[in-house]
Amino acid sequence: MTRPASHTIYRQFTSLSAGLFLWLPLHAQTHKVATPERVTRAIAVYEWTGPLEKPTAERLIPVSLFISGHMEDADVYLARPVPLALQTGNVYEIDEAGLKKGLFDVDHARNSQSFTKDIADTNAFGWYGFGTFSPPAKLKLPVLSASKQLPSITSTGDSTRPHLGTKSASDTSTASSKPADSSKSDNSESDRPKLNRPADQDATASTTSGSSKDDDVDRPTLRKRDPAEDAQRRKAAGQSGVRGPDVSLNDDPDRPTMRHGKPASAEGAQDLVGLPAGMHQTAAVSDAVDRSEHIFAREWESPAERGEALAKLEAIAKPKIAKYIAANQLVIGTPAIAAATAPVAPPLPGAVATPPTSSDDENAPKLQRGIPQQYQSPSPAPKTATAPRPTTSSAHRSSARPAARKTSANSPLVLSNEQLTPYTLSYGGLPTFVYTAEASLKTGGPVYVTLVAQRMVTGEYQVSLTSITDASHLDRTPWMRLVDAVDPDASHRASLLFELRGQSSRQFALYRIISAQAEQTFITNAM
Repeated sequence: MTRPASHTIYRQFTSLSAGLFLWLPLHAQTHKVATPERVTRAIAVYEWTGPLEKPTAERLIPVSLFISGHMEDADVYLARPVPLALQTGNVYEIDEAGLKKGLFDVDHARNSQSFTKDIADTNAFGWYGFGTFSPPAKLKLPVLSASKQLPSITSTGDSTRPHLGTKSASDTSTASSKPADSSKSDNSESDRPKLNRPADQDATASTTSGSSKDDDVDRPTLRKRDPAEDAQRRKAAGQSGVRGPDVSLNDDPDRPTMRHGKPASAEGAQDLVGLPAGMHQTAAVSDAVDRSEHIFAREWESPAERGEALAKLEAIAKPKIAKYIAANQLVIGTPAIAAATAPVAPPLPGAVATPPTSSDDENAPKLQRGIPQQYQSPSPAPKTATAPRPTTSSAHRSSARPAARKTSANSPLVLSNEQLTPYTLSYGGLPTFVYTAEASLKTGGPVYVTLVAQRMVTGEYQVSLTSITDASHLDRTPWMRLVDAVDPDASHRASLLFELRGQSSRQFALYRIISAQAEQTFITNAM
């Protein structure tokens, strides 16, 4: 029985479609997968004194090391015997919010915990790097000078085609003295290339036109060696006698001079020790790949914008500081040393100077005759007693005491050492502001406040991080000091680098602002 042709075509189409469906997935899986980038990036803190271009003392503190996709403590990673981040020859780029300021070459490293007695710094434990800072080289621009011959437009054979030339007056006179060739047009003569010889070769060729080719002055000449000269040279070399110098060795201008210490040209910055008052800090980055520069600093649009941001952050910080002062029973005001040296106001006229007594204290116990009132039996009619008439001095004291207490309680909160730093931590991110200030106290202090806030699209400021402490509670809550904004993992998204300074130790921490909240991504060991 024969099958219809339509059935045969259907079978062939079905087998062909099945082959195509089996081939398509295999072909789709043959795409190339790119190897993910392996980032090795170290972050450190560069501390120095004096100007940045020529520091007087400097050091490098390792913070973090991003390797194999996660963070490591650069102070202890592969510290056999020196941490990987402080090996000799490592180069760090000194950045200020991503802007390159120079390079720091690590020369040697030192563990300050092992050399505490030598450096006389009991608060410095951990690894420190020392080396040489070099500012970026300045580009030398070429010196431009005016041309001696100004360009001029000269006419060729065609009047519609201008030609730029630098013909001088002598060239024009020479060209006019030569007779023109009528067989050739001016246009063909101007477009025809010519090979010209230097003037000296033309003169030589004209004088020696009739001579042969062997008279070329530049032609090399082969000569035979003189046997007498060779014998004399061998005799001089075979002599065993040694002849001394004609002059003294002290007269040699190239003679090296041995001296103690380093030469003046090799003297650089000293090793920074301790925490001096004029110490500066900034971030340092060491990367195995030379990456493009990404600046995270934000410029103010106008002075009015900075004034508005400063006023709003002050309004946010003052209630927080007042709450902290009330919770820790602190007193706002100038320090006690400044109050003691202040001039004393003269006494009021008519007031009688009396020595201070226990009655000036409202909480002091009072002595009374008889049985206390709480232990007396109730009487039907209480006795009325007339209050003694106060004297002038006691009346003045009674009216002055509540006013003094009211003034002390309502002392204005004054902020000093205010710093406001703007950043743009990512491409198209919200403006981020870091605000730091201090408030003076009557005893102890001051109170340190650090705020990190972002300005929303609506214009409101949303606080992402708040830290408040005072000088007497640094062991409980460290003082957050802003170092800079830095990219720790080469993701083009910066983190805020802070120093957490305590009473007898300090740490460094990285904070990333994610969805208007500050998240601590890394913190070093106490040093």
